[in-house]
Amino acid sequence: MWKVCFIYSLFLFSSCIPRMYRSDFEDRPCKVNPPEIKELRLDGAYYRFDEYKHLLVYFFYNNCIQRSLGADLNHYNPSAISESIQKIIDDFDAAGKKNDQYFGDGGYSVTSNQIIIQSLWYLPQFAWGTATYKGTIINDSTIVVTEFRLPKRNIFKTDSLYYHFINANKPDSLMGNRWKDKKWYWR
Repeated sequence: MWKVCFIYSLFLFSSCIPRMYRSDFEDRPCKVNPPEIKELRLDGAYYRFDEYKHLLVYFFYNNCIQRSLGADLNHYNPSAISESIQKIIDDFDAAGKKNDQYFGDGGYSVTSNQIIIQSLWYLPQFAWGTATYKGTIINDSTIVVTEFRLPKRNIFKTDSLYYHFINANKPDSLMGNRWKDKKWYWR
C-alpha cells in the first residue's frame, strides 16, 4: 500500500513542476554578437507608462538578449525616469546573482524596421509560456508595439504601444538570468 501511495504522490508532485514551452521561443539570443543594428539604440532603455501608471522598460543588448522590468508608482519617480531605472538596477545588483525576480528575460530580432520581442513568462498552473510582441522601429528613439501574443493562454491583442528611448544605465545581460545556462536559450 505504501508503494502505491509513494508512486501516486511522486506522480502528483511531478505534474506540478513548471514546464517550459520552448517550441514557441523563436527569437533566441546569440552568443556571438550579430552585425550592428542601426535602427535600435542599445545604449539605454525604451520605456512607456501603461494605463495604471506602471513604468514598463526594455533593455536591448548586442547579443540579442532583451531584459524587461515593470515598476508601480511606489517604485519609481515619474519626473526622474533615468534615476528610477538606476535605483532598480542598484537594488538588483545589491541583491546578488541568485535573485532572478527583477527582470523578464528573452530575445529579440530586427528585420529592416520591424522588431519582434519575446519574453519567457511564468503562467499560473505551473507552466512557462512565451509572450511575443511585434512592432515597428519608428526612429532611433521610438518603438511602437502593435501586436501581442501569448499562445498558451489564447491571448492575442492589437494596439499601439509607444516605447520611448531614454539614456540610462543597463543591468548586466546575464547576471540573474535564469535561462543563461540552458542550451535551448541560445541560437
